[in-house]
Amino acid sequence: MMRSRVVDLLRRPAVAALVATLILRVLTLGSRFLLSLLLARMLSPAEMGEYGLLTAALAFALLAVGLEFYSYTYREMVPASPEGRTRIIANQFTLGALALFAVGLVLGGLVVAGSFPARLAPWFLIILITEHASLEATRILIITSRPVRAYVGVFLRGGIWVYVIAALMFAAPSTRTLETVLVWWALGGIAAIGFSALALSDLPWRSLRGYRPDWEAIRTGLRTARPFMLTAGGALVISYVDRFVIDQFVGRDALGIYTFYSTILIGLWSLGGSLSHQFLPKVIAGYNKGGEAYRAALRPFFWTMLALASGTTVLCGVAMGPMLAMLGLSAYASGLSVFYAMLPGIFLRMMSDVPSYAVYAARSDRSLLACNLGSAVVSTVLNLVLVPRLGILGAALASGVASAALFFSLAGFALRKLRENGREHGASASAGLPTDPDMLYP
Repeated sequence: MMRSRVVDLLRRPAVAALVATLILRVLTLGSRFLLSLLLARMLSPAEMGEYGLLTAALAFALLAVGLEFYSYTYREMVPASPEGRTRIIANQFTLGALALFAVGLVLGGLVVAGSFPARLAPWFLIILITEHASLEATRILIITSRPVRAYVGVFLRGGIWVYVIAALMFAAPSTRTLETVLVWWALGGIAAIGFSALALSDLPWRSLRGYRPDWEAIRTGLRTARPFMLTAGGALVISYVDRFVIDQFVGRDALGIYTFYSTILIGLWSLGGSLSHQFLPKVIAGYNKGGEAYRAALRPFFWTMLALASGTTVLCGVAMGPMLAMLGLSAYASGLSVFYAMLPGIFLRMMSDVPSYAVYAARSDRSLLACNLGSAVVSTVLNLVLVPRLGILGAALASGVASAALFFSLAGFALRKLRENGREHGASASAGLPTDPDMLYP
């Protein structure tokens, strides 16, 4: 009897979609953890450091190409007709192509100046193109109510190729290079684009014949996206500025050790971000209903995130030492104290999602922007002060203080909104998200 009820429950479309989405997210996040171990096992610390710089640069380049324009298209695409949706996508494609051209020119200048390795530049550009296209396709699939297809694309873009190269590198030692990782990363992005194209093939693309980009709509979208772009930029600075400072003042080997640990912790933050997205609609709906509903939506969000953040950070702290010993990663074990110093920071970053989404639901975009940019300044200044003196330990401490500044400033604004009874009459939540875990790279 119980088994039949479970089977009947799983056959419901909504439940089946939720289960499939969770499985795909777990597999994708698991691949990030596997990738960090794989790179540490197969690459030297210096090569790991080079990978860390590359992925940090990719995160900023992806922001420069996407410009958080999806924060505008999210709002416009929901009520639009199928023909209108294709026009919105065409406008976004035009803007992305122009931004990619500009980033390509900057990349070429850096290669000529000797500031970017020429051998990696083509792969960087290819990955940037595939990442941008597949990420935007994922967002379009989500907003058009096709979440399972969206997360299949995410798994193709950021998950399945990791499992492939893991088997390949163990079978063929000659493939244990950074270039192999980049080639397969690009192939994963291409596969995601192909799948997304099929998933969106039911839209009336033929209606675009003779269509010219709507430049006024693009300008309007950029104005809408501006605060979200600055907020996302602040979040990326907090996450990645330490890598550039370490490379400048300490060296590539030390950066490799730091990148290994930050890769694992960014995976934890991404896991927390995936959980936060599940609570966001409830928090927005609660805010629009009134103060008590607002509080009722935030309580389970807080306790669930607290349990996840506490459990994962404690588990990582307990398991990291034995895992490094088992895998024979003595070079990385020498920096284990740095990893322990990084754990409070990532705990606070995960917990920051609760007040961040509370403030976001209350439409306090300026508060989100001020908190993220202020914390980015704190992170940058402390890294420049502490890293030359303390090395990668200084970067860990700077990250922790910046995360604390972000959490407590956001919490202050969130509490103020709760005291205001959590309601602004006649207002609806703006589009966009405070942070997007799919923009975080290990």
